[in-house]
Amino acid sequence: MPERPIGILGGTFDPIHNGHLRLAIELRDSLKLGEVRLVPSARPPHRDQPSATPGQRAKWVRVAIADQPGIVLDDRELLRSGPSYTVDTLAHMRETLPDTPLCLIMGADVFAELPQWHRWEALFDYAHIILVNRPGVSQDYPRRAREVLERRRGEAQALHDSLHGAIHPCAPPPLEISGTRIRELIAAGASPRFLLPDPVLRDIMDAGIYRPAGQTPA
Repeated sequence: MPERPIGILGGTFDPIHNGHLRLAIELRDSLKLGEVRLVPSARPPHRDQPSATPGQRAKWVRVAIADQPGIVLDDRELLRSGPSYTVDTLAHMRETLPDTPLCLIMGADVFAELPQWHRWEALFDYAHIILVNRPGVSQDYPRRAREVLERRRGEAQALHDSLHGAIHPCAPPPLEISGTRIRELIAAGASPRFLLPDPVLRDIMDAGIYRPAGQTPA
């Protein structure tokens, strides 16, 4: 019998916020995951590069989860050169966790673009996908994404019974917070408090990240 599954939540975490953290806790508890790993991306190939440095983003994740059991920082992408391809991350994890189901967590908007990813079909050789559906996000996927969902759809127990290969759709309670909105508020001189952990916000404000030069904190 495989060990308890590990959830893998990647992103720029620019900055990490309460939406990320609440999602990790909801999935850890509802799907009985052994842990959820937060994996900051160093050089995401499919989106703009982060505003904050890798070191700053890793620090924010670390302080945000300091008192939260079962939620851990995995910084392997920050330590690796080249683009942060998810398939490479999963392959490396599989080498060190040969008997543990791996579950890549992604939203419906990301899943719709999955066939554009580097070696996307190989993802299923290493991991399951936990597909997070949210109100207002279209689930009218392009044909190739729809076909793979229909072929690989599985119940939550599939995440425990095998090491990889299934897609489990779920709809945790929504908490609509975005890094974009937090960056906009700080740039405008407004307060983003309660959208992200206080220690992370303090560090951002002390360092002047996201704030135009000469602007005073809110």
